[in-house]
Amino acid sequence: MKDTKGETELKKWLSISLSVLISSGVLAGCSSDNSKDNPASSPSGTASATAQPTAAAQDDMKEKLELNIMTISYEGGGWPANNSMIDYLNKKFNIDLKFQWISQDNYKEKLNVLAASGEFPDSFLLLKEDFLKWRDKGIFLDVKPLLSKYPNLAKNLGGEEQLQFMSPKGKYYSFPYYQIETQTSFGIRKDWLDKLSLKMPTNLDEFYQVSKAFATQDPDGNGKNDTYGFSASLVANKTDFKHVDPIKAAFGLVDNWGLKDGKLISWHTQNKELKDFAAYMNKAYTEGVLDKDFAINKVKDPQDKYEAGKVGIDDVVPNVFYQTLVPNLKKVDPKAETVQLLPPKGPTGLQGTSTNAITQRIVINAKIDAKKQDRLLKLFDYLMSDEGNTLSKNGIEGTHYKKNGDSYEKLPAFDQDRPMLISAWYLRRFDLNTQIRLWDDKTMVDNVNQWFKNSEPFKWPNLAAGLESTTDTKNGVTIDQKFMTTLIKVIMGEQPLDAIDAAVEQWKKDGGDQITKEYNDAYLQSK
Repeated sequence: MKDTKGETELKKWLSISLSVLISSGVLAGCSSDNSKDNPASSPSGTASATAQPTAAAQDDMKEKLELNIMTISYEGGGWPANNSMIDYLNKKFNIDLKFQWISQDNYKEKLNVLAASGEFPDSFLLLKEDFLKWRDKGIFLDVKPLLSKYPNLAKNLGGEEQLQFMSPKGKYYSFPYYQIETQTSFGIRKDWLDKLSLKMPTNLDEFYQVSKAFATQDPDGNGKNDTYGFSASLVANKTDFKHVDPIKAAFGLVDNWGLKDGKLISWHTQNKELKDFAAYMNKAYTEGVLDKDFAINKVKDPQDKYEAGKVGIDDVVPNVFYQTLVPNLKKVDPKAETVQLLPPKGPTGLQGTSTNAITQRIVINAKIDAKKQDRLLKLFDYLMSDEGNTLSKNGIEGTHYKKNGDSYEKLPAFDQDRPMLISAWYLRRFDLNTQIRLWDDKTMVDNVNQWFKNSEPFKWPNLAAGLESTTDTKNGVTIDQKFMTTLIKVIMGEQPLDAIDAAVEQWKKDGGDQITKEYNDAYLQSK
């Protein structure tokens, strides 16, 4: 009998009443329209007509300034206050740099707490829905009038298109957080395939049979029934799944929004595809092929379970795969071997893999004074320079690495200090090899790039990624959570498959039809 810890907790979550979901401002990310008319209710504490400076003050950097930055911690932890990178940047820019590294599972809650207090950091990372929710309330600095002083920002962050993205015409309210489009891909335990005399799966049926063998035929040889074929989780705000995008795509589901007959449709309205996907997942859940804790897993839990040798297939980031996942897995099983698994073909031959849109944005608080704006932008501009890019990816020469002739050697302090976090989790260049280090083996670098290249033909983009729907911004999270509650119950066998039809109609009635109209209007205007 597999460990089913957390199922009681999961059932409690699934039984949360609709009234609680609707009233939960923190979970739903809802905001009242009152802030448009009442300056005191705006998270910035100012009216939405807050004046934006046209040029930052000249700053000779003689005065020491405190700079506060908040971002998502994707793999736990961050820099402590005495980190060598903090010390280096503090000295170079005469600043007292303070980072808040917040878990991706708690980030939205933290943002809403800050919004309620009106005390945002000097600069912080935002997901699309929060950026759009607060974009026109005078909270974010328009950096466009200032960029002429900071050429590296204009040059190395995707150019005007990316700087303008999701801001009103003529405004740059954010910098893009760069993500490789086809950043993740399924990885599979080849040593488990070989041990069980299995072939690499190419379609959903074969994927299931291999996953079932991984779950039932003791691939790790420990004599226990303690492995799963694959795992999953929910995204942080519980509005979608994570780690199973290729399965969704194979059944013909769109990535949030896609085109049908020239119009945008939401995956929440694809009855047949949803039922096919849910039936597949229900079978996997019932037969112990899918991780029983999939719906209460934190975002990173499936990767942790893969590294622990408890899951045979997971979607991985190639850079992280070679630099972190492989070493960790080798400690558990020195014979472990992972290879890339291309997206399985669905019943009609469809294939797709996780595809990022650059909708995460880095903003500067418009409330900070012009001198602090300039210091912060100088720091950002430096990080985008050649010298700063080398620093943010590799750390400090002599501390985190050293040069030996024509080659480089990583020093132990690199793994202890993790100097690359400012690049990996905050601000970085548009560069496919943004997480490749000076000392990385050329073969490994070639392998990473080959994974990206192999995934390229299977892009599965969200076609509404850069578009805006005011109804979605205000109510989308709430109605999506409600929809997901039903879908999860169907997968767990607590509701029949036909419950999806009612969930689709309820989603439309609760605001989905209006959201669809607004996205289609925005789509037509963007063409």
